[in-house]
Amino acid sequence: MMFHMMWKIFMGYDGVVTAMNMPNDNARIEPRKQPKQKRSIKRVESILTSAELLLARHGFSHLRMTDIAAEAGVPVGSVYQFFPQKAAVLRAILDQRLGAMMQDIASRLTDIRDENDARMRLMDLIDHVAQLHRDNPVCREMWIALSTDPDLEILQYKAQQDIGTLTLTRLGPFAGGRDGAAKQNRFMLAAILTGSVFRCVALGHERAGAMLDEWKSAVCTMLFQQA
Repeated sequence: MMFHMMWKIFMGYDGVVTAMNMPNDNARIEPRKQPKQKRSIKRVESILTSAELLLARHGFSHLRMTDIAAEAGVPVGSVYQFFPQKAAVLRAILDQRLGAMMQDIASRLTDIRDENDARMRLMDLIDHVAQLHRDNPVCREMWIALSTDPDLEILQYKAQQDIGTLTLTRLGPFAGGRDGAAKQNRFMLAAILTGSVFRCVALGHERAGAMLDEWKSAVCTMLFQQA
């Protein structure tokens, strides 16, 4: 039942696997250039920090390049110098957050002793990330952005691939079944469906807490069952 529910969430209301939508125009989410000088690096950091503040304050739908510039205290031309539109700003924020999350996952899944320890580490990790989604409104707005922009959405799928690969590396030795495609697929599916649960948490779904508890048990069964 839980797997069926999560699969419906992943498929979306129209029955299409949303994570598999192909990007339309990568250029619109790519930075125009990378900052190299110290002053430029600080300016880009200020732009991204300001964008996050505005996301938390006003939401994705109200995010404007002019407002980002005003919040950062820079001319709007400075924002466009690095980012062609707000989708590129959001992509940069997503990249930063993914990098931090990957480091956090690697740190939390280090020096695992045995299968029981692996289960506990995984459940603790899920609880930790879920709490971040509850506490930080930027997470909610990023999920909204990902669900409405196909070019950003494909990055979500790539991020889930990376997370699935990392967790396979750290937890795979303690997971059930032989190494191979089947185990890889289970870890990939676990990453995708866990992301769907986090999305429910971030969006404040009324049953998010219950689904989170159910999913922690279900994902451990999925990954650590003996095949």
